[in-house]
Amino acid sequence: ACCELCGKQVSYRSITYYCHLCRSYFHKGCLTIIYPKIHEHLLTYLRRKLPVGCDACGFSSPDDIDMFGCLQCDFFVHRSCIFLPRVIKLTRHSHCLSHGRFSSGYGGAYACIDTTCDYVVHSTCATDNRVWDGIDVEGKLEEGSSSSKDASLEEMDDKTVHHFSHEHGLSRIHVDEECWQLCEACILPIDMGTFLRCKECSFALHEECARLPQEMDHPLHRHRLTLKVQMNINEGFFTCSVCKQYHCGFMYKCRYCGTFKMDAKCASFTEPFKHITHRCPLYLRLENHGYNTSSYLCCGCHKKYPTIVATCTTCEDFSFDFKCLNLPPVVRFKYDIHPLYLYFDTEHNKKQLLEKRQESYSWCDVCEEEIHENLLFYICFDCRISLHVKCILGNYPYMKPGHNIKVEDLNIQIASNTGACRPMCHKCHSLCRDKLVFKEEDLCFCSLTCIRYYL
Repeated sequence: ACCELCGKQVSYRSITYYCHLCRSYFHKGCLTIIYPKIHEHLLTYLRRKLPVGCDACGFSSPDDIDMFGCLQCDFFVHRSCIFLPRVIKLTRHSHCLSHGRFSSGYGGAYACIDTTCDYVVHSTCATDNRVWDGIDVEGKLEEGSSSSKDASLEEMDDKTVHHFSHEHGLSRIHVDEECWQLCEACILPIDMGTFLRCKECSFALHEECARLPQEMDHPLHRHRLTLKVQMNINEGFFTCSVCKQYHCGFMYKCRYCGTFKMDAKCASFTEPFKHITHRCPLYLRLENHGYNTSSYLCCGCHKKYPTIVATCTTCEDFSFDFKCLNLPPVVRFKYDIHPLYLYFDTEHNKKQLLEKRQESYSWCDVCEEEIHENLLFYICFDCRISLHVKCILGNYPYMKPGHNIKVEDLNIQIASNTGACRPMCHKCHSLCRDKLVFKEEDLCFCSLTCIRYYL
């Protein structure tokens, strides 16, 4: 038999209570709890459906029998809320949070200890194991989210800076058009504007990517993350835990979990996030797919997204997964002198589109297949060119040509597929149509999937 409250097995050698009416067993220690941090008196289990709110979390569960109470003080609390920590630290906020019952006066919520900050979180949301690291920091000194040692850039003089990942100095370069050089951090082409480039080699960085700290607290993970560069990645590439994309660039890794890895684009996410295709700001949301997985579709690709999304709190059912959220807002196409813009057919954007062009964007100018206008795609308003996302970026937009990776026991070289004729895949025996191919000596593969099936 098991205790009705804690679920652990009941030992007949210890003091155990048994209810003949409902045939339930209870440990003696589970029926009464003394915990001065939550209340100064003895708390007793109340086996009744009580339509009262919990004094710790503020929520009422009239259909659940999970309430402890102190009748002389009219104090009631859920069993799961009795041991709520007083002070916690979340990676999505720069200050510690204190439970409102003890200090801030917000009742069943955690509020920022800084009186000038109005940041408040439900206690059930703040202690979610996907958000909180499980540590009560009461009595501990609050550590800032960043420090001088976390800075990645060091100013050498007015024109030169030093980045911790590179041995040479970097110069700030301003260009008015795309220079067709890849950023070593995010592996995306460097567009117009200012970037950092090494004069002695081909190393280059977006300035935004270069300023990513060596260590950071990020709302996408509950622990502190450390920045790793290519020389620290054994396989030469990794899969981002947030957007699920293969990546050859910089990686943030959790030293506690060991399995959480995040690329530079996902690390650049801040709230509120302004996306080029939507008029409202987007905010981070953690989804629980245990209820109805069929309803969770990304608006950008109409595919089921993972548990982390960026959503609009104003528009109903508008969410992007991080694969779509990180798509570059502007790209260049070698057969067009104008930039192509990421587009999504919302009612707001549709009015802007009709003002510039009356024709429908129906066909991709690369694959000549239909474009679904309720999905993300790229357009040129001047030349009437429209492209699928995969046709302009490829299936592996964050894999670097010329880079060597290791897949299982094979040493693979990533190469651009820009020749006059397309090579044949050694595994699936079809033409390699993507922007990249994977080579192992004389063998050629169209995808990482074919490499793994070959092995």
